[in-house]
Amino acid sequence: MTLKTLAAGCALGVNPALAQTTAPTTPPVDPRPRSYDLIGQKAPATDLARLDGGRFTNKDFIGKTTIVQFWGIWCPDCLADVDDVAALNRLIKGDKKLRFIGIHTRGRYGRWGGLEPFFTEKNYRFPVAIDDDSAAYKAWQIKWVPSFVIVGPDGTIRDYTTDLKAGSGIGVAGLIAKARGIAKANQSKFPA
Repeated sequence: MTLKTLAAGCALGVNPALAQTTAPTTPPVDPRPRSYDLIGQKAPATDLARLDGGRFTNKDFIGKTTIVQFWGIWCPDCLADVDDVAALNRLIKGDKKLRFIGIHTRGRYGRWGGLEPFFTEKNYRFPVAIDDDSAAYKAWQIKWVPSFVIVGPDGTIRDYTTDLKAGSGIGVAGLIAKARGIAKANQSKFPA
């Protein structure tokens, strides 16, 4: 160690002798999945109650490219994305080739006690199906929330990503671009 290094470390309030003997720390490993085993397969059988009434089933995939989000109001990353999810729904609401559905999973509602109070408090409006027993979460082999699965208009899973902000950082525009690319690739089979 040089006298210059020692002086610089002391000026910064660091003991350079200790700094050199301390092993460098490795950044934490990001647990978000980077791949998804169901890409290229038909979406698993799905039949869930919708928050606004009715059912969400595999029939809802036919004819439109669908962005399916698995999420929960108990999940901090999901809450970080929820403004973006509301914006995503607004941006594609009138699109003849795209649709969005959120699947709230695990049946945990925190201080809200249910989805209705959460949506009322936050003034959100987007379609949600209820998966309180996590049956869809398991059938779809989801390992992280929020997860976004893009299902083509033929009911085949075409793409997957986690989070809009953290993790993938794809954002609303990136997710919509992926979905539109899938819709465009299928337009001859499913014209608007």
